[in-house]
Amino acid sequence: MLARQREKSNKNESLQIFVLRKTVGFRVMKDSRRQIILLVFLNFIIFVALYWNFQAQKCTPKMLISHESHERAVQKSSAEKPKKKTMEYQGVLESSDGIGFTFKNQKNIEPLPIFGELEKLPKCENTTKSNFEPKSILQAFHNCIDPIFENELGKLNVSAFSWNFCDATQKCDDLKEIQKLPIKPFENQHEIKWAILPNCMEENVMVTLGIGHDVDAEILLNRTLPNTKFYGADPIIEPNLQLYSSFGKFFPFAVGREAGVTTFRILPNQNQRSRQYFNQDVTAVDVTYFLKNILKLSKIDFLWLDIEGGETFFLDFLHRGNQFDLAGISICQFNIELHPVLWKGGYQRVYDFLTQIRKESRFIFVKPMKTSKGVFRLFFINVEDPKCVRKFL
Repeated sequence: MLARQREKSNKNESLQIFVLRKTVGFRVMKDSRRQIILLVFLNFIIFVALYWNFQAQKCTPKMLISHESHERAVQKSSAEKPKKKTMEYQGVLESSDGIGFTFKNQKNIEPLPIFGELEKLPKCENTTKSNFEPKSILQAFHNCIDPIFENELGKLNVSAFSWNFCDATQKCDDLKEIQKLPIKPFENQHEIKWAILPNCMEENVMVTLGIGHDVDAEILLNRTLPNTKFYGADPIIEPNLQLYSSFGKFFPFAVGREAGVTTFRILPNQNQRSRQYFNQDVTAVDVTYFLKNILKLSKIDFLWLDIEGGETFFLDFLHRGNQFDLAGISICQFNIELHPVLWKGGYQRVYDFLTQIRKESRFIFVKPMKTSKGVFRLFFINVEDPKCVRKFL
């Protein structure tokens, strides 16, 4: 009995020893695998580091530039590149299209040679006579223009009238009475404005309605006639604010027949290079209210009007007895770009305007210039108003 118990105890001890050996062996084997994986990973990292170091040593000396050499190269490159000139503006800039404007290097605009002579002119209050006879100018103009209206253009419909207007009327510029007038060109980047400079000295008033990111002509006029006040309006704020404010007063809105929100054809800032216009709702101020109540004007020496078709809705304001006359505003000369093709009823309005202007005999119009089909420019000269005649004729 005792012998059997001992034998059973020995078997149990042997079984425990066997299980213990198996367990310890498994753990040792598991730890060995982990050590092997860790060694492999460390060897891989060492290999990658050695490879990168070997590749770096293969680089040529020209590819290895010190920090000091790099700084010298950057400074030399910066010195070789011409610095980009920008126009400085002291104040808060706003932009309705959200994109800033960078000025190109502006060309040097010299005043016209007549500048020195203008400084020696007598005061307008001391002059009574003009250098030209306005009645003879008007008569010569009518002798040329009336047959054209009654025969050539009178046979056409209103759209064909606008398309053929410049070609038909251009010959009237060759009249000796017109040729004698001292009409001077003032060039913008994309067009030419015209003006007759004064023959006596007093403060001048210039109004630009529709700036269009281009003020070279205004700058030339300002440098030729430094005693001139400039007022400009355009619904696109930037860059027109910066451009016009360098010599005049800028107003950030459109002008129209009446105040309110209206659709205008505008030139956004980002389209300056391509000159692509598109229609947009903008805030507009009544043009008569703007000139009379905001600017407090009774006489405008130079009016440059180019608002991409918006002018067709208040052309009748220029007629005798209409809004400008009722407000006591006289205009001595004005450039206008007419856009009958852009708006419904535009051809009829332009036809009525030019026909009525001819009949009233207050203005003569010269320098017809066709820019595209149904769009053309004209220069108007007041040959009736005594103050305008005395100052410019």
